[in-house]
Amino acid sequence: MSEIKGQLLGIVLVVTIFAAVGGVLLGAFKTAASNTAEKIKEQPTIQEPAEAHAALDSNLLSF
Repeated sequence: MSEIKGQLLGIVLVVTIFAAVGGVLLGAFKTAASNTAEKIKEQPTIQEPAEAHAALDSNLLSF
């Protein structure tokens, strides 16, 4: 009888762990999907060459 209890406990633990990991992954994927959807909705802009160079210069590291 104790073997059956041990096996049932093992099954319950495995199902619980998979459910927890699945819940975390589902939340992460929903967040990533909403962020991606917002990025797609943003209108692309074309920068003038001077603005583009200024943006690049401000992002470069100086030594």
